[in-house]
Parts: sequence; structure tokens; C-alpha cells
Amino acid sequence: MGLIAITSGERARVTKPMPETVLNGLSGTVRHMLTDGQGVRNMQEARLFFEAGLARDAARHANEEDIARLQEALAENRRAMGDTQAFERTDVNFHCVLAEIPGNPVFVAIHEAVVEWLTVQRHQSLMNEGAAQNAYDWHAKIFRAVADHDVDGAERAMHGHLDDVSQYYWRAE
Repeated sequence: MGLIAITSGERARVTKPMPETVLNGLSGTVRHMLTDGQGVRNMQEARLFFEAGLARDAARHANEEDIARLQEALAENRRAMGDTQAFERTDVNFHCVLAEIPGNPVFVAIHEAVVEWLTVQRHQSLMNEGAAQNAYDWHAKIFRAVADHDVDGAERAMHGHLDDVSQYYWRAE
């Protein structure tokens, strides 16, 4: 579980748990939850709660460098339009930059875990016609709110984005 370090010729020692280790321990349980519709809805709601908070925090605290990184992630997302795999990758990266802005490694680990857990949802959602353009448009709104330090606008835009992702998912399901 990553809580014991074993080095050849030395005694085993207890290590400090890392966020990734803790979240990896949850993966089996979460995957089981995702086997039915209610479990998927619960995870979608948890993601919405988490990412809306990230968007608010980013809008409140992003500095010039953070805004430039988010703008580049948005530009990469736009350039990937028409290539579903590249779009998925740049979509994840846009959200990852939002998770990195607070400088809290737990947020990044949660983001990475959610990405892994909801990969099927992202893929299925993007199979709908117009879904990629819609996602990009929401990303642009999120970016603008973060760049303007509009805390409420960033949260609203993230809510709109993830509500649409959920609707696309259930339409494709």
C-alpha cells in the first residue's frame, strides 16, 4: 500500500503516506461504485463539488504565471479540436492546471484519481456531436472568469461545463 519502505539490507520502515497512495487505495471501491447508474451520478456530483471549488480558488488566487499556464492549456485544447484523443488529453490538462494552481498536492492527486475513475464518462461524452466544441466553449468561459478573478463566474462556468458533460454522458449511455 506504499506505507512501508523496504530497502535491501535495511529494516523495513513506515513511510509518510502520499496523497496518491491514499487515493489509489480507494480505486477498487470507486470502480465498484461506478458499475451502476447511481454510483456514476454520485461520482459526477463529487467531481462537480470538487472542480467548482478548484475554479473558485483559481479565480481568487491565480497569479500571472498561473493565468498564462491556463491560457496555454486552453489554446492546446482549441488546437486539438477534431482529434478526439488529443482533445481528451488537452481537456484533462486544462483541468489539471486548475488543480495545480492552489499548490496543494492533495488537489492534484484527487484530480488525477477522478480523471482515472471517470475516463469512460469523458470518452463517451465526447462521442456526441458538438460535445468537444461545447466543452471548449465552457473551458474558455472558465478561463475568462479565472483571468478576471471572477470567483462566482468561475464556479458558474464549471457547473455549466460539468452539467453538460453529464448530460452528454447519459445521452450516449
